[in-house]
Amino acid sequence: MRAAFLFLCAVTPALAEPTLTAEGFDALTLGRTMTWAEFGSVYGVEQYLPGRKVRWTVLGDDCKTGHWYQDGPAICFQYEDDIEPDCWEITASGSDLLARYTTNPPEAEPVIVTETTEPLACFGPEVGA
Repeated sequence: MRAAFLFLCAVTPALAEPTLTAEGFDALTLGRTMTWAEFGSVYGVEQYLPGRKVRWTVLGDDCKTGHWYQDGPAICFQYEDDIEPDCWEITASGSDLLARYTTNPPEAEPVIVTETTEPLACFGPEVGA
């Protein structure tokens, strides 16, 4: 019984990393460009600008501008053409961030957010015009 208790004490902190506050998230993302990957594949890239502004693209798609804010334990992103915000509980994991969509069950695999040195590539009808 004591061994099981000690094991749980040792494992629990790794499973229960605190979610980032707005200040913590800003400190880790401001001025950076980050990829968002799920199941080992990058699906989007986001650039973090001053004043909690963002520029986001799903790979191969047009860029959207928006902003982010803290709502309880979540970091929420509101983009120019979206009615509802996208809210994530985000924790730090080494040099990466782990993001869990707030409507997903707790056991769902997190999205991995990693800094990239690649520039944000925006596509759209005005490109090359």
